[in-house]
Amino acid sequence: MVTKEEINGYFLEAVRRLKAQGYSQKDIVKAAGLSQNAISKIKTGQNNAGYDTINKLCTAFNLNPDFFYRGSQQFTLEEKTHQSPMIDNGSAINAAIAAKDETIETLKARIVDLQRTIADKEEIIKARDARIVELERKLAVAATSDLSNYPFTIGAAEDMKTQQI
Repeated sequence: MVTKEEINGYFLEAVRRLKAQGYSQKDIVKAAGLSQNAISKIKTGQNNAGYDTINKLCTAFNLNPDFFYRGSQQFTLEEKTHQSPMIDNGSAINAAIAAKDETIETLKARIVDLQRTIADKEEIIKARDARIVELERKLAVAATSDLSNYPFTIGAAEDMKTQQI
């Protein structure tokens, strides 16, 4: 834990560094929104650099709060720029074409698999149709071979001829 005296020391060091960068004491208090004599009072020990004072200074000059509270060596916060790596357009196009080619080959293989499945299903259908025809023939033979199941009596046609004469 950093003491108030150490925080005051870091605050004054920050002011010294900002002055070395070309800021005047008046510029620093104005940018941070501090009272005119805030730095002088901290220098003389009349006041301590509180959380609000340090927060205002950090915000105004993009300073690292860890510099004040943990004694970090990093004085300012680094600007985080989101630069995406430059990709050669030719490489990007080639990668896209390669990805599309891979997709096309996958789809072609899927089509071949589906065609095989269709052919297998057609063979199954043909075999079942043949079995149906065979069973229908057997039923017809079975129905006509037993004369007791014959729909007309035997000789019914003969009786009709004799009655017409």
